[in-house]
Amino acid sequence: MSTLISVALFLVMVALGLHPPAMPFGRMKHRPAWLLQVLLTTCFGIPVAALLLLRSPLGQGLSPAMATALMVMAICPSAPLISLKSRQVIGNPALATRLQLCSSCAAILSVPIWIHQLPIDAAETVWSISAKDVAAQVFSAQVVPLLVGMSLRQWCSDWAERWNPIVQKTASTLLLLLLAVVLIAALPKVSLTLIADLRGAFLMLLLTLIALLLGFAVAGIDRAERSTIPLVMAMRNPGLALLLVQRMAPEASELKAAIVGYVLMTAIGMTPFLHWRKRLAGPVHDVSQ
Repeated sequence: MSTLISVALFLVMVALGLHPPAMPFGRMKHRPAWLLQVLLTTCFGIPVAALLLLRSPLGQGLSPAMATALMVMAICPSAPLISLKSRQVIGNPALATRLQLCSSCAAILSVPIWIHQLPIDAAETVWSISAKDVAAQVFSAQVVPLLVGMSLRQWCSDWAERWNPIVQKTASTLLLLLLAVVLIAALPKVSLTLIADLRGAFLMLLLTLIALLLGFAVAGIDRAERSTIPLVMAMRNPGLALLLVQRMAPEASELKAAIVGYVLMTAIGMTPFLHWRKRLAGPVHDVSQ
């Protein structure tokens, strides 16, 4: 399981680095305040929202697995399938990819900060690891393969152009296979966990809706951004979350099951938004160029 998680996340990040030539950021470099706002919202705003939900009356009495899964997913930005979902609503997949790159780098700072702020007493043994070690794990799991992909794009452009589609498909397939394996292995526990703790499942759904609203507010008035930024906010990174749990608490099967449950609740929460944006979709321009 640990090998599959590591390989899937590695290929996903390499594929991200192989994306557009030289990863041009276009107008993003002329909008530093907006970019900072997006990164602060996805790396800190969403975890703060999760923390407030857990400390609200609805969050009292949740099982440690459900509460910890909610917080772990909240602190892991940069979902690997953002660009695919953005294409489905005719949003701005290039912008989604570039924001994913930025949030992957920002996670080196944000994840270690949040990992020791988890409000679940029962999970203290899970997170008994230094911030330096967490930062190193995030760096090796996300930034190193990202730099590998970007280096290949820079120095072996012909090879990268030819193999990029294959790497992209392989990475997506492995990620889906990973989630399927975890889901099959933990399906009984996922079902029991969600059924036994419906309030926890509701909070996962509620956090997804809050993230969509925050993304819609940050996006401004551009139609493509309003279809893209909410996805950037709402879709968290289950690969990174599972990797952290696998390396720090490999036997925490209930926590892994709850993370898969979060993915399911995210899919449910995003469905109305995706249908809405598809209905409104029309010809859009890549505002990130």
